[in-house]
Amino acid sequence: MNDDLEQRAAELMGEAAHGYFAGGAGDERVMTRNIEQWQQYRLAPRALVDVSTIDTGVTVLGRRWAHPIGIAPMAYQRHAHDEGEVALARAAAQAGALFTLSSQTTCPPVEVAAAMGDAPRWFQLYVFRDRAVNEDLIAAAREGGHEALVITVDFPVGGRRERDLRTGFAPTHPTLLDRVAAADGVALTLAERHALHDPSLTWDDIGRFAESSGLPVVLKGILRPDDARRAIDAGAAGVVVSNHGGRQLDAVLSTAEALEPIVDAVAGQASVLVDGGIRRGWDVVRALAVGADAALVGRPVLWGLAAGGADGARAEIERLVAEVENTLALIGCPRAADVDRSFLAPARR
Repeated sequence: MNDDLEQRAAELMGEAAHGYFAGGAGDERVMTRNIEQWQQYRLAPRALVDVSTIDTGVTVLGRRWAHPIGIAPMAYQRHAHDEGEVALARAAAQAGALFTLSSQTTCPPVEVAAAMGDAPRWFQLYVFRDRAVNEDLIAAAREGGHEALVITVDFPVGGRRERDLRTGFAPTHPTLLDRVAAADGVALTLAERHALHDPSLTWDDIGRFAESSGLPVVLKGILRPDDARRAIDAGAAGVVVSNHGGRQLDAVLSTAEALEPIVDAVAGQASVLVDGGIRRGWDVVRALAVGADAALVGRPVLWGLAAGGADGARAEIERLVAEVENTLALIGCPRAADVDRSFLAPARR
């Protein structure tokens, strides 16, 4: 089903745009492992539990979500569909999902916010050499009513994305970054964008971003338990266990492999989310069983957007939510908030 949806999206987007969204770094082995490694966690159902009512709600950063699925930040969404981020944000709001807006959004944040009403939304920030650009992006986050600042920390430099080199993908839709960083507001090339990133970003900067933004800070791109602890010490309210969808370095561990030690290191002192390779609702429940508070999803929802606009994206989110609900019933756990490692097969406890 998902393969058919992606094929339809690819036909509509064209080779270069599809390659950008679908591709990873190097030989794309980490991207594949992100999907495969969720299989290491086998669920152990409890029998004879009353599951006539299922509650998919969870709490993340002190706010209750209707279900444990959020939308990961993804750049250049107008290359997938003409309505871009506005359509995906509308779909997320209608399906009760958190939406994370990329600082490389091709739609103005105020328009995205208007499409969401009071639905939960976060703003993703790449940190750039020009700190005035960062301040402008943070101002856009506040103006759009975003509830948290998601700082991506695994992009000091761009990864080697060989599929993009082969297809020659080049952004043509200007982004928020172009509007604040480029003198004429035209779309920068990928190389020009990557050159703007600040490779000198360190832990000393994180607290300052939290203070200047006035928003809770979530660090995205954490793969080590010691970095998760440092994130808490630096004032982060949450971490996203992520390897950038396998798009940065094709030699790192999968997020399914990284999650358990990070959950143990955080020890409930911050919210823990995970992305990478989540394709089914039972993958989300697996992540909850390991100890994540929620999961972020990217490509499956992006294919829905490309193939069917807001309706297509909403259908993909609702499919995942329905699969979560079904999985909870079948493992004998009527509340998503109660899923823990007791639901994992003994070999994975």
